[in-house]
Amino acid sequence: MTQEESNTYAYASAESLVERYQSGDLEPSAVIDGLISRVEEVNPAINAVAEKLYDTAREKASKADESYANGKNDHHTQPLLGVPVILKEKHQLAGHPVSQGVKELETVPDWNHPIVERILQAGGVPLVRSTTPEFCSATVTESKMWGTTVNPWNAEKTPGGSSGGSGACLASGFAPVATGSDIGGSTRIPSAYCGVVGYKAPYGVVPGLHPSTMDWYRSDSAMARSVGDVRLLHNVIAGQHPKDQLSVPFRPVPEPADKTDLHDVTVLVSTTVGDYPTQRATAENLMEAAESLRQLGATVKECQLPWHAEEIMDLAFAHYGHILGPLTLHDIVRSHATVSPYIHEWIERAQEAADAMPLDVTLSKESVMRDQLSAVMDGASALLCPVSAIDSMGCHAPVNSVGQCGHFYWQDQIALPFNINNRNPSLAVPSGFGPEGVPTGLQIVGKPYDEASVFRIGYGLEITHPWSSAHPKF
Repeated sequence: MTQEESNTYAYASAESLVERYQSGDLEPSAVIDGLISRVEEVNPAINAVAEKLYDTAREKASKADESYANGKNDHHTQPLLGVPVILKEKHQLAGHPVSQGVKELETVPDWNHPIVERILQAGGVPLVRSTTPEFCSATVTESKMWGTTVNPWNAEKTPGGSSGGSGACLASGFAPVATGSDIGGSTRIPSAYCGVVGYKAPYGVVPGLHPSTMDWYRSDSAMARSVGDVRLLHNVIAGQHPKDQLSVPFRPVPEPADKTDLHDVTVLVSTTVGDYPTQRATAENLMEAAESLRQLGATVKECQLPWHAEEIMDLAFAHYGHILGPLTLHDIVRSHATVSPYIHEWIERAQEAADAMPLDVTLSKESVMRDQLSAVMDGASALLCPVSAIDSMGCHAPVNSVGQCGHFYWQDQIALPFNINNRNPSLAVPSGFGPEGVPTGLQIVGKPYDEASVFRIGYGLEITHPWSSAHPKF
């Protein structure tokens, strides 16, 4: 296989691959072989792969070849038949180790995570598993177990976290779709910094695993390079599952009947979402993308929210201190795990915040924020705002999590308010590039459980502000 053929497969969409499989123009095995070559060539430079699944991928692809050749493929029951998939390491795959970047916690499960189960049932072909920070608790992707994952657009910068491995793999052309998860921006931050698309669904729409899924900030996620591929994967993994009693019945996100008509849509846009100090490139790229929607007839209005970044950080970390922090500390103690300083500092910050803010107070403050967002969005279809206030971050975890400015480094991420408002869907899409060559991203925030609107606007941005032709250079 030539390098040109391998690169052609690298940036093909899942939707286009399925069309070519169905027409007989292409076989899944050829794509898998091409992408294996791609991973072997590029991954040493970015370190985004936690495990290679080449043997089983070839077996699944060969069976998909036969199904297409014999006309036995049913796109309704197996919409991902033969499509290569990146699995975030935390999404357990039966018979394979899972650790979340902490060696002492490594186990080998004999059953699949609910979304992995559905991907396999849909005919998806897991090709690699992607790196994460320890406990998926950082906005960079670095661990003692796997080392540092770098951004394929600029190796001195991070792809974000905690789904940074998935974001870097997508941007590097390892597969068209990937899984992520999001409890503080962990899907949307890597999507923004890697120039791909990521979706945080409303709470309960995508099933997870207990006890972590009981945290109402959390959502397991679909990631891809296009809005259509994210919608495709999301519709596979979403819906009620017996392993998650908090999951809700399946309501597929529809494809818009007309992607070029937004005359009945009102879009709000905010560069600072209160007082986040959004850097110039991110803010300008957001406004340019928002204004492009006028080409499709959308009404675009600037707005402001009565929020303060420091107060949001205090609230969120109190929440983590009451729920996720104690779970993390328990796992460290019981396993005698050696973890990175950023984990100890994260737990300490969360515990301090929880000590200062009882759980009933966090619930009250979260309710106020939800009411404020509802009031601002009244009469609008969606809110567009940055994913991150900063254009890029270094690839390593900060030496001190609290910087010279006096705030915890997570405070620069504007994804977090929409984990607090976690019934609101949020679709992250590329918006442009920053001064150091790293992509910037915006998020389309919808009203509670209104998933169709955020995808409709996402399709519109993909048309008016396209990003599909931009790829890192290796």
